[in-house]
Amino acid sequence: MAPRTRDYLTIGEVVEKLRTSFSDLTISKVRYLEDEGLITPDRTPGGYRTFRPADVQRLELILRLQRDHFMPLAVIREKLDDFDKGKLPPEIRPAIEHAEVMSLPLEQAETVPVDRAPDMIGLPSAFIRELASFGVIGLVEGERGEELLGPDVAIAHTCWELRRFGIEPRHVRMYETFAEREAAFFQQILMPAMRHRTPEARQKLVETLGELMRQTGELKEHMTRRAVAKLFEDVT
Repeated sequence: MAPRTRDYLTIGEVVEKLRTSFSDLTISKVRYLEDEGLITPDRTPGGYRTFRPADVQRLELILRLQRDHFMPLAVIREKLDDFDKGKLPPEIRPAIEHAEVMSLPLEQAETVPVDRAPDMIGLPSAFIRELASFGVIGLVEGERGEELLGPDVAIAHTCWELRRFGIEPRHVRMYETFAEREAAFFQQILMPAMRHRTPEARQKLVETLGELMRQTGELKEHMTRRAVAKLFEDVT
C-alpha cells in the first residue's frame, strides 16, 4: 500500500522551507509567534503542530512585515486583524505582492451571519443585503439564517469604502459584469491546463492565473489612467 501523503508540514519542515528567504528563522521563533497568537497551527492527537498551506503563507507574511517594514508584533497583529476581516491595509499589500502565491484566509474562512456582520466585520447588515440585491455578493442560507461567504467579505468592505465617493451598490454591478467576463476569458486561455488533475499541474495553474491577474490588473490601471487623463486634460 502506498504511503499516505500528508497535507501539512511539521514545524521543522516549515522552518526549512522558509529559511531560504529568512535565514534567521528558528523553531523557537515560530513557537513564539504562536504564543503571541499571530499564527494558530492545528495539533495532532499527539500534540505535534501541523502547518497547512494557509498557515505557512500567514507566517511568511508576518516575517516579511517584520523584515521589510520593521513592524513590531503589536502593529502586525492589528494589520492581520483587518486582513482577516477582508480589509487589505496598504502596508500589507507590498508584502503579499512579493510573497508566494497565496490564498487569502477569507477564502477558507467560515461564513459570516448577516445579522452579526456589524460585530464580526464592522459592516451594517442592511448594506450587506443591499449588495446582495444587486448581485455584487452572494448570500447562502445557513444554520444561523442568511450568511455571507468568506471571499465576499473583502468585496463588501471595498464597496463600503467606495461610498465615500458617492459610489453605491447599484453602481458596482458593472464591475461584477466585468469580472465575470474576464474570468470566462481566463478560463478559455487556461482550459488546456485545467484538464490535468495532478498537484503539479494545479500549482502551475494557480501560478499562471496569479500572473494573469497581476498583468491584466496593471493593464486596466494604465488604460484607466490614460482615459481619465484625456477627460481631465483641460482641468488645471
